[in-house]
Amino acid sequence: MTRTEHLALKGTRDGLVLYLDPEADFGLLINELAKLLEESVQFLQGATVRCYAGKKEYTEDEHAALATILGQYQLELAGWLTTEEVYVPGKSQSYATEDKETRHWDEGMVEGSCLFVERTLRSGKSVQFEGHVVVLGDVNPGAEIIATGNIAVLGSLRGVAHAGATGERKASVSAYHLAPTQLRIADLVTRAPDEVTDGRGPEIARIKDDQLIVEAAGMNAWRGKIR
Repeated sequence: MTRTEHLALKGTRDGLVLYLDPEADFGLLINELAKLLEESVQFLQGATVRCYAGKKEYTEDEHAALATILGQYQLELAGWLTTEEVYVPGKSQSYATEDKETRHWDEGMVEGSCLFVERTLRSGKSVQFEGHVVVLGDVNPGAEIIATGNIAVLGSLRGVAHAGATGERKASVSAYHLAPTQLRIADLVTRAPDEVTDGRGPEIARIKDDQLIVEAAGMNAWRGKIR
């Protein structure tokens, strides 16, 4: 979660949620939002944003101002959350969307928050999150995950994965079967070799000696071609 004194921005697999302090002056909120977005723009560009401000109601002009500043950073205002949908810190079932799916969060990891995606990501799906991402399923070709922390897939990773998206070279990407169309950690990019086959077992990709490598238990690591 990224926060200022009067607002907070948290990533979900459906986009971003912006929490606004209902007691704060709107002009102050706009100024803090501009500063927050300027500092995080590289990671956030292209995402959708839904807002939550409790029972506070904003005018049409204020809605337009929010949409305008988000648009300046290539973000789309997608609507507002109701009280029933809002994130509740410290609870395991803390964020439910309209279709009643549940997001599970864990603040106990050393490097930050963790988002659990309890389904296979199919072509066209994108997950962008400020923290770690764990997928309880596969990541199919055409799907992507972008995380500032680690990425772990409890299945096959055949799509695009970008861990350490804000430059964290200690981040890693792991999967039971690792065959991405593109794999990126921080500023290094690679892809699985053409001869990759199923049945290799759990693998982990990370940066060693300025090279992005993938290691599998009982097998030699393959060194990805850095572009």
